[in-house]
Amino acid sequence: MNTKENHVAFIMWIIIILVVVAAVILILTSNANLFSNENNNPSEQAKNLNDNNVNENNNNNTNSNNNNSDKSEQSNDNTHDKPATAVTKEEKKTTPQAPTEVQIATYTTTLYDKEQTRIDNINLAISRLNGVIIENGAEFSFNNTIGPMNEGNGFKKATGFDSNGKKIKISGGGICQISSTLYNCALIAGFDITERHPHSKRVYYVPKDKDATILYGSLDLKFVNNSGSKVRIDASATKSTVTITLVKIK
Repeated sequence: MNTKENHVAFIMWIIIILVVVAAVILILTSNANLFSNENNNPSEQAKNLNDNNVNENNNNNTNSNNNNSDKSEQSNDNTHDKPATAVTKEEKKTTPQAPTEVQIATYTTTLYDKEQTRIDNINLAISRLNGVIIENGAEFSFNNTIGPMNEGNGFKKATGFDSNGKKIKISGGGICQISSTLYNCALIAGFDITERHPHSKRVYYVPKDKDATILYGSLDLKFVNNSGSKVRIDASATKSTVTITLVKIK
């Protein structure tokens, strides 16, 4: 073999060796990529597994909400199906009813005499008369309701009349206007008058023969409530008038 042939053979071996080395490098590179892909696959699988679990949880939550909604609807249906509680007869009996009030008479007189002590006596008598209840069939007594007309009972001396019709200062002066106003109210109501006395001299605040004088212990105004129900006396006074109203309470 000559030198030229040796040179060609040497080159061929070099080429063969390079091809083999290249092939080995290619094989190693392919194995490395395969190993890398195998290492990455568990992450992808875990990711896919997590995605599947999330989807399953969402489906379970949706089913749970649907179940709760169905239960809520069933509960509402049961609530609507419950019958309303009826009011028993005993409950109706215990329900309080407001009493019926009917005005049966009222009368007003004018205060002409503005003497202060007289007005004080009238206001005191009004306060004791207002709100008094007369039971059905009971007899009312003015003196028993107002009490003694003396200073010890709160009344003052004011102008009045003696038995001869003369003006004098008497304890409780002015109260006869209250009794006279009440007397006219009792007449309007149709009550049975069992005691009444006129003044010794005509008074100016009521018509003739419509007055009722009072003297504690001897002269009284009395009448019987024959209305069929109890009656309340409403009494009031202003600077110029006295008003008494009789109210039937059923």
